[in-house]
Amino acid sequence: MRVVVFAMFALSVWAQSNMGVISGVVTDHVGAIVKGAPVQAANMATGATIRRFSTAKGDYILPKVPAGKYVVSVTMPGFSFLPFFRPDVAVQAGQTLKLNISLPEGPSLGTLGDDPARSRTKTPAPAGPAPRTAYGKPDLSGVWQGNDDPFPEQPELLPAVAARAKHMLETEGKDHPGARCLPPAAVVNGPFLYRIVQSRDVLLTIFEDVPGYRQVYLDGRAHPKDPNPTWLGHSTGKWEGDTLVIDTLGFNEGWIGFNPSTEKLHLTERYRRRDLGRLDIKIEVADPGAYARPWTINTTWELDPKAELLEYVCGENNVDPAHMVGK
Repeated sequence: MRVVVFAMFALSVWAQSNMGVISGVVTDHVGAIVKGAPVQAANMATGATIRRFSTAKGDYILPKVPAGKYVVSVTMPGFSFLPFFRPDVAVQAGQTLKLNISLPEGPSLGTLGDDPARSRTKTPAPAGPAPRTAYGKPDLSGVWQGNDDPFPEQPELLPAVAARAKHMLETEGKDHPGARCLPPAAVVNGPFLYRIVQSRDVLLTIFEDVPGYRQVYLDGRAHPKDPNPTWLGHSTGKWEGDTLVIDTLGFNEGWIGFNPSTEKLHLTERYRRRDLGRLDIKIEVADPGAYARPWTINTTWELDPKAELLEYVCGENNVDPAHMVGK
């Protein structure tokens, strides 16, 4: 028995001694601290991740990091900052690695109120049980405050699209469809307001961006055999218990954030209203024309019963293309 206990103790000591620490401060492009930055380190060999948010002072600590090479990344919600991405960060056993992070300026260019993630007034999500419809299914209806995934998975890009993604990031999104009033992404997500209107046969999402709405058919129909490619694809949904599973295909070539997508894109979304005020969403992205394997987006929307959506006309006074600062 003593031998077993000693062996376990020795293994624990070895495991601790094989650990390192990554710490630093997160600032913006002019050196101001950034609080609440979602810092994550992904092991390049195993994919295991360690995640922390920066404090009110901008500092962060990633403890108990096994020795190895990591990808350290920060993706802030909204448009104020471009993603930070640094591969091949080597952590040695017993080392405290200092890694300060400077976030590049995003396409909002510091314009007051131009980033919904920073300018919104957040109403606390109401408490209570999730409502149900008269036909027994969870009711997803309401005005929801959307969010980005604070710790997004980094997809493994195929060589055919990796250069496009690199160029889009280096040019700060100046050629992104959203800068020219085209639908910005195949995935309806981000720090905007969304209104969900649900019936037995269809679920409609209205949002303040182009094209302005999305419809999901719940009446049991199949996808068209040869769907006409569109920006948001053709969506059908079915209930698996209390989770609405939405299947979407038939896309144009487009983008998911700064990641390209092709006409082979296939989305599987799972919506679960865990209570009155929160809607959990998991999106699996599969695109054999762009990615080596499927990857996921996880987010939670919060009900905002006092909010209302406004009319959105992108083409009115759109000065983005002339003022984008990409190289």
